[in-house]
Amino acid sequence: MRYTPIAFLCLLLALGCEVQEPPTPSAAAAEPAKPGPAAPVVPGGKVMATVNGRPIYMKDLYQPLVEADGLRMAEMLIADAIVAQEAARRSVSATDSDVEAENQHSLKNISHLLNEALGPDQRERLLDQLLASRGLTRSLWQATMRRNALLRKMVAPQVVVSEAMLKVEYDRRYGEKVQISHVQLPTFAEAEKIIALLKAGEDFAALARKHSTNTDTARVDGMISPAFTQANASVPKPIRDAAFALRRPGEISGVVQVGSEFHVLKLRQRIPAPPADFGKVKEQLRGELRERLTERLQLQLLRDLRTKADVDYINPALRTAVKRQSRP
Repeated sequence: MRYTPIAFLCLLLALGCEVQEPPTPSAAAAEPAKPGPAAPVVPGGKVMATVNGRPIYMKDLYQPLVEADGLRMAEMLIADAIVAQEAARRSVSATDSDVEAENQHSLKNISHLLNEALGPDQRERLLDQLLASRGLTRSLWQATMRRNALLRKMVAPQVVVSEAMLKVEYDRRYGEKVQISHVQLPTFAEAEKIIALLKAGEDFAALARKHSTNTDTARVDGMISPAFTQANASVPKPIRDAAFALRRPGEISGVVQVGSEFHVLKLRQRIPAPPADFGKVKEQLRGELRERLTERLQLQLLRDLRTKADVDYINPALRTAVKRQSRP
């Protein structure tokens, strides 16, 4: 991840840009400090710093920062404004408690993505690292949390978790699973050649490493991870159907087409469904499913609002960046 200098601009704007004269050496302690000479009034505007008495002006800092990363920062500020306007239109507001709750949701999601159980202090340190790596500040993070809290309140009435949805989620989470490997290929003919090589005794893992166009799974001998259930919609249905049709470990499928790609599957293992009482896990599933649906609706609402908003970039550098970004 590249570090972006725009955070320094935000910090300067937040704290002000006055330059303090450093204290003189120890002689200053022997007599009252005398005020230094006032900075010269020059047409350059506010001073960012002086180098050997010569000023560097804020305008000289501002332009390269805007050109380097201004559009990303501008889009964040615009998103905040769009959501705030829509919330005001709907008479929706977010309290400090709502913002803190959104902050905790986000920190837990970061922990979940890392598959680590992190304590509150560890989450905060990790957040600081992530923000620093992206050149962002805590104040920008808090603004994003306020925006997300408003989005959450606006989409909340649309979030409905039905019994049927809970059953599907239960089957997805707790049903029988299969662990498979695959070789992904660009044509039906090439997939047939792989099947022929396998029948001739070739090693599946070696063929996956050599021929699969899916570079991520090819590096691990073609294994699709994690194991999945028949109801797991994150795995394409043709692959789920073909995988669950395999009964014995080591069994090879026919050619499986998914869109414009072709796959050959190998069953590694079938994993029996763990004992889980639907009644005992139902409310946990309801909460997790509600959160997932909420996040999806938050993102969709933000996209819709941004698409409909009339945004006119006045700054020439930002106008140029928008044009550059929109080029095919």
